[in-house]
Amino acid sequence: MSGITSDQVTNKHPSLVDDTIFHENDLDDEAKHQFSFHSEILKAFEINRRSLLGNDKMTPVGRHILFSMFNSMHTTCKRMLNYAAVNNQLLHFGLPEKGPLIICGLPRTGSTLLYNLLSCDPNCRAPLVTDMMGECIPPIPRSNVAEHQQRALTVQFLGKSRNQLVNRSNNMAAAHPSFPIEEDTLIFFQAGLSSSFMLTNSYDPCELNTWIYDETNKDYAYDYHKVYLHLLNAVDMPHSHWLLKWSRHLLYLDTVFEHYPNAAIILTHRNLVETIPSWCQFMWTLVSAFYEETDLTSKIRATTQAIRYIDKLIECLMILRTKPAYIERQSKKAILDVLYDDIMEQPIAAVRHIYDYFGFSWSPEFEAAMQSWLRENPQGKQGRHTYSLAEFGLTQDEIETRYADYIKTFLRSPSRTDLSLDALDTQ
Repeated sequence: MSGITSDQVTNKHPSLVDDTIFHENDLDDEAKHQFSFHSEILKAFEINRRSLLGNDKMTPVGRHILFSMFNSMHTTCKRMLNYAAVNNQLLHFGLPEKGPLIICGLPRTGSTLLYNLLSCDPNCRAPLVTDMMGECIPPIPRSNVAEHQQRALTVQFLGKSRNQLVNRSNNMAAAHPSFPIEEDTLIFFQAGLSSSFMLTNSYDPCELNTWIYDETNKDYAYDYHKVYLHLLNAVDMPHSHWLLKWSRHLLYLDTVFEHYPNAAIILTHRNLVETIPSWCQFMWTLVSAFYEETDLTSKIRATTQAIRYIDKLIECLMILRTKPAYIERQSKKAILDVLYDDIMEQPIAAVRHIYDYFGFSWSPEFEAAMQSWLRENPQGKQGRHTYSLAEFGLTQDEIETRYADYIKTFLRSPSRTDLSLDALDTQ
């Protein structure tokens, strides 16, 4: 484990971690030699550490949970690199020629539903939660059901332990339903590219924010991601392609294509009057456990960070349209825009359009699996995610004015919403 020394606990709660020391004492020399980006990963965790230490609003339990999670992620990273160094031959198994197929775009735009539907293709593979969390080393094939089930129990135990520490109700399943597959976000978390920038206790850009939004320094994270994906691929390669999902891929899209030249990118879009409050509510649901329930200041600051993230993604989307590389990729049919309304109203037709556009093979088994998934997972099965503009100090006119260029470029119309009712959400 990454070192937690005797002085890394609080006086008030002697069993809670108050700080940590990230180190590489347990990273083998051969791993350091083969994967020079290891030092950048260590720097990334240090940046996260300094940010958490600078947040004086966080509860002792919240700080303990985050430092414990960071320790676990860095430890998993080092173990995976050690494993890769010893089993270097696995890295020579080539990824499928097609893809990966990657969903990005704005969050809360139907991407989770789309991800699960696309994963129904028996010829593709999306990473499982148990491929990326808990005791996920060594990588194992999907056919090893018993071991995946055992690993899932470990992940569930860790989640329950965190919830018991927080000791308050958690509506996370309604905001982000749990499924066997998960975003490859979890791989990037192991490389120190976490979401802790949403916890920065400042309205102004800080070291962590500046670093997160700087595309030029993320090669190391995608180097690690590619090693990780190669290891998963070596034990269980899909017949057609890999399927991945993370909204933040959009921030680093040039880096994505540098590492995965055959990537097929899906950019999802939704009415911002619904997207933005849904995202703000989701982020507060995610981070509120680290603060006192009555801490309205931190909620306001979390909202500021959430909107800043949306601003950055939209900025990237607008700039993307002006890049010569985008025009070239469009000519090669490497990027496709998909609307939330199309996903929700005709989900299988939307998936069929994606497959036709990128040239992936359709099958009756795939369509039947999607129909079965839709029957078994009706909207709201794991709870209803509710939100409103007013809760976050937002208005429809403000959003439609502020993001007019994006709305005109990517959406058919603003489609005004009845704001007298809370919205019900599907991601």
